[in-house]
Amino acid sequence: GVDYSWGRPGAAALKRAGVKFACRYLSHDTTGKNLTLAEARELSAAGIWIVVVWQTTATRALSGRAGGVADAKSARQQADACGMPDGRPIYFAVDFDASAGQQGTIHAYVDGAASVLGRDRVGLYGGYNVIKRAFDASKITWGWQTYAWSGGRWDGRAHIQQYSNDHRINGAAVDYDRAVKDDYGQWRVNTLPAEEDE
Repeated sequence: GVDYSWGRPGAAALKRAGVKFACRYLSHDTTGKNLTLAEARELSAAGIWIVVVWQTTATRALSGRAGGVADAKSARQQADACGMPDGRPIYFAVDFDASAGQQGTIHAYVDGAASVLGRDRVGLYGGYNVIKRAFDASKITWGWQTYAWSGGRWDGRAHIQQYSNDHRINGAAVDYDRAVKDDYGQWRVNTLPAEEDE
């Protein structure tokens, strides 16, 4: 799988590259970072699964519970508008090396998101320690771990691993990811993985 922001490789190029899923952004950005319904339809038509992550700023999770509530409401609205089926998870990005002392605030942020989406739909993106502490405290159901800030360690409970950055497909910058669970939060427009299997 891949994740990307402003650059769009296009579904055909992703398919040629053997990509099975794309992790895409939801945010308040208005300059083209976010997943759109048109893009979601294009990826879905090409047979590429979609995963969504909310990220405004790297340290947004330090906004605590109120931030989590606000972000989850916006994320759910945007994901719904892109055709995400009910019940699929949304990952929330912790895009910095958060300390143990900051984890309580991150947990409060996640609690806020869970109050909107339900705990079973809340995931975190982050390094090993952030993901491990959140799983240990039963704050998240889904984990997307980056190799950054992980020191070569992987938490076995995570669903996706971001293992290499700064690649290019069709001129667009992408990071490489791999799903390490059968269900990692993937969907296509109005389609769940189980429905596709049938």
